Amino acid sequence: MDKITFREPRISDLKSILEMINSLVEEKAYIVVQKKLTIREERDYLKNVIKEIKNKSSVYTVIDINGKVRGNARVSLVDSGPRKHVGELGISIMKEARGKGLGEKLFKKIIEKAVKELKVKIITLYVVSENKIAINLY
Repeated sequence: MDKITFREPRISDLKSILEMINSLVEEKAYIVVQKKLTIREERDYLKNVIKEIKNKSSVYTVIDINGKVRGNARVSLVDSGPRKHVGELGISIMKEARGKGLGEKLFKKIIEKAVKELKVKIITLYVVSENKIAINLY
């Protein structure tokens, strides 16, 4: 039986997150990143995310399946001025973790976390019209 945990990312997740992102790039998934990342690029990104979590400008949750990151979601504040109540959401799940209800759980958890910790009132997201799996989730 798989051990599934929803938690914040750690720097020790670096290789696992890199594997996840690069597998999504190979799959030509509908994500912002369109080319495989290097470990250095992912390390810089992950360090920045962890800093944003500490600064309360972002919340981020991963799906950990048996010690490996297989999905993630993030809500980031749009700005600290008049739109500080608006967050932008992104979510990605590896193919092997899809179809198990984990995306729906992750979606709910990240929204709850964003409302509680970032005090957002509005959460936006962008989705490609061909991404039927994501549209069904939202």
